[in-house]
Amino acid sequence: MIHVGVIGAGAWGNNLIRNLASCAQTNLVAVCDPDETARTRIESRYPGVMTLRGIDALLEIPALDAVVVATPPHLHHVHAKAALEAGYHVFVEKPLCTTSRDARELVELAGRFKLVLMVGHTFIYNNLVHEVKRRIDSGELGEVRYLYSQRLNLGSVRQDVDALWNLAPHDISIANYLLGASPVSVNARGACYVQKRRGLSDVSFFQMDYPGGELVNGHVSWLDPQKVRRTVVVGSERMLVYDDMDTSRHIQLYDKRVELDFQAPLADYADFAARLRAGDLVIPNIKLREPLAAEIEHFAECVRTGAEPITSGRSGLELVCILEALSQSLAERGAAVDVDYHPAQVPARPAECVTAT
Repeated sequence: MIHVGVIGAGAWGNNLIRNLASCAQTNLVAVCDPDETARTRIESRYPGVMTLRGIDALLEIPALDAVVVATPPHLHHVHAKAALEAGYHVFVEKPLCTTSRDARELVELAGRFKLVLMVGHTFIYNNLVHEVKRRIDSGELGEVRYLYSQRLNLGSVRQDVDALWNLAPHDISIANYLLGASPVSVNARGACYVQKRRGLSDVSFFQMDYPGGELVNGHVSWLDPQKVRRTVVVGSERMLVYDDMDTSRHIQLYDKRVELDFQAPLADYADFAARLRAGDLVIPNIKLREPLAAEIEHFAECVRTGAEPITSGRSGLELVCILEALSQSLAERGAAVDVDYHPAQVPARPAECVTAT
């Protein structure tokens, strides 16, 4: 078993702690959090798990193999760096860091010490996303023309990062995974309504241009009346909707397209409408497995074998570079910004991802 300590027992930290405690491959040894209420909650739920106030005490535990960092984003760099320098494998919640400079330092440290560095891009471990990827790669949708995503809710309003850095990492990582590529240019517009003094945008609309000509649009907000987590993929042959909130129809496959190769001239509107293909709607019966459980299992396996994680530190650095470019565009009121990936630091994307189980 992999012996793990956790830094941070907040909302998402509790989800990680729950999965670490239930995973057959991990032994949850200790949890560190400065908040006494959080420590008391952990003690009552997980008897036998050590609770500590400070990170230094956790990093001195000799029995640990790995450390999970689930603190606010601005602390990711200092906490992950301390864990790596102490000789532990590290899992960091998204985003890896708040600057590409800090993210690059963590990647270099992990490489120098031959340690696993993994980032919590949870949706890459979602078997529903795997199914969407499978249908794209099989050619079932034809040529992917564009996709768009919405990640909306009323709250929770963060005070440390804006809606773009809080919500968009999910949709960016999904788009990169589905397309097997990364954007070359981005632009974004947004607005600050609730936290004008902090300068934190509550809503953002962004676009990413990919090297194959695909367009990706995203809409993130914590000021919307309904919780929405939806991705739509438009292909030349079929179209697909992945709706994370619709438990009865997570994936909807539409046999719809525009017939481009007309053999005869159009006579009237009815003739045109007849040449718009509108076939069946297919709803695959796929049971969702908790992505976080698969993610924790993958981390444990990588620590055990020394393999590079699918969502490695390098992929985390790549995503931070994209977020930096989007933030620059946001500040420049939607100007197009080329993404600087620092190519010497980012290797080719892994050819395969985990399979659905």
